[in-house]
Amino acid sequence: MALFAFMSINPEDLYFPLDDVTIKRVDEPKNIDAPNFTNSWMAINENEFRMEVENVGKFYAGYGNIVQFAPGPDATPSSLELYLNGSVYGAILHQRKTLPIHGSSFIFNDKGVLLCGESGAGKSSLTAAFCIHGAEFLTDDVTPFQFEDEKPLIIPRSDRVKLWEDSLTQLSENKGDLNKIRPEDEKYYFPIKQSSHKYYPLHFVFIIRLKDAGSVEFIPVSKTEAFTSLYSEIYRLHYLHSMPVLKQNYLKKIASICNHSAITIVNRPAEISIKKMHDALSGYICKPNIKQY
Repeated sequence: MALFAFMSINPEDLYFPLDDVTIKRVDEPKNIDAPNFTNSWMAINENEFRMEVENVGKFYAGYGNIVQFAPGPDATPSSLELYLNGSVYGAILHQRKTLPIHGSSFIFNDKGVLLCGESGAGKSSLTAAFCIHGAEFLTDDVTPFQFEDEKPLIIPRSDRVKLWEDSLTQLSENKGDLNKIRPEDEKYYFPIKQSSHKYYPLHFVFIIRLKDAGSVEFIPVSKTEAFTSLYSEIYRLHYLHSMPVLKQNYLKKIASICNHSAITIVNRPAEISIKKMHDALSGYICKPNIKQY
């Protein structure tokens, strides 16, 4: 069964957020002749990226417009997409000097909202909750930015969110025919209509942090603290150690986000329900005295 899946996977079967990238299945992805960093599973420089994931496959991303992949013996379309739409997508964005932030985003109350935070903070489940209740979906997990007159604009490039079975249950959604991301996990791709906007202005950034108990806390942060907090949310930040020219480019872009959006730390109780968290966040965004951009 695994062999049949391996043999039948072709580029046209796989979702990738960018339609101007050439994606090819190959027997062996291109090697990088002069990496700035290499280890047992990854090699990278300013223009090229190569990665090997055990059983899933080998991947190459180059010059912002080329992707190659060689499926592993246990590869499925969903498992390949997990890495294509994650690490490989991040590499392509970095090569294009398109700032990617690790977060999910949507339009609510005519405002562009970005949710950041550690794994398990609820970025995807909250985004899904807002969109199920009428918000317009923009991105999940990786949010790329365009800048015009130094103002940050979200580039919508998603048509799905990744949700655990528990989140689907809380959202009253059935896993039904949803595709599992990996066979061993109860995590699924949940489709949401892709935005028709080419870009959308960013107004609010919420950096969600988990705490043991208590109530939801919203703590607006100063520009200095905001810069430090937001810089750490760059998607695949460790790539930048091998891309020093890009690192300098991003410093100005992070500063622009801090200057043109309200950045707030959200302390979220670990056990709070998605609904209660949705209600708390939507109430905060709609407060009349909150600083607007």
